[in-house]
Amino acid sequence: MTRHDEQFVRYLHAKETVDDRALHRPTLAHLIDLLEERAESHPDEPLRVVSVGSGTGSMCRRLLSWGVFDAHDEIKYIMVDRKQGMADQAAAAFAEWSHGAGWTAEPTTDGFRIERHGRRVSLTYVTSDLFEAMTVLPKAIDLVIAHAVVDILPLRRAVESLLSRLTDEGILYAPVTFDGRTSFRPAHEADDEIIAAYHETMRGDERAGPDTGSDLFSVLPSLGAPVVAAGGSDWVVHPPHDDDERVFLDRILGFVEESVIESDRVDDETLDHWLKARHGQLASDELAYIAHNVDVLAQLE
Repeated sequence: MTRHDEQFVRYLHAKETVDDRALHRPTLAHLIDLLEERAESHPDEPLRVVSVGSGTGSMCRRLLSWGVFDAHDEIKYIMVDRKQGMADQAAAAFAEWSHGAGWTAEPTTDGFRIERHGRRVSLTYVTSDLFEAMTVLPKAIDLVIAHAVVDILPLRRAVESLLSRLTDEGILYAPVTFDGRTSFRPAHEADDEIIAAYHETMRGDERAGPDTGSDLFSVLPSLGAPVVAAGGSDWVVHPPHDDDERVFLDRILGFVEESVIESDRVDDETLDHWLKARHGQLASDELAYIAHNVDVLAQLE
């Protein structure tokens, strides 16, 4: 992996606790209810899950740890990510986690298999983008997880693709979907200009836009998958920061910098002054950050 990729992996690890705090628990509880209903109606079938933009597999480990899949004794879990080398990162993360969590684990030709207390989880890694992966997977998926990913894709096309592989009454879970608000504190005179430019880079043919979380409430029903539960999942990071939060905030500032430079909507001096102030506040443990996200759960009719 390149140095840039290694930094991104460090960011993914750092944001795990931020996501833990952010996830909307009532929506997650509704997902558990739906999975329990499925286990009762299909007692002899495995739960088949696909996670797109899966990164190091943190969502799978989280859902296993939190008991979300407890109604199923056998789980077939496919992780899809377009970044080369991410499968190796996920395998290493699962090996470390499974040992600490009491799972027996062994590698397979295309992933990992873990087992504990009679529950078996087969993990398969696929290096591909969402659209390519969904054309080759069978129409036999019970749950698709799109964690913090549909807001960076053409929305309707992405949702159509995700729904296309679901079984009857299949479930789409889209947690931490960005929805239009970014804030840094203390306030800075260039905030409005820079944040507006940052949000504007999220628009266009290849990105869903800054209001994706809200847009899902109309796109999903129009494609035959009404929203059955939803709620806010804001990222909120404030002083005092631990080491992971400092890594997380530094990368968020990097995303803003890279996006705004590419947009060419803010002059270099204004952006440099803003970034210097923000990095100084991060170094002195003063910086607070909020991003408004939405967790959305939908089910095919």
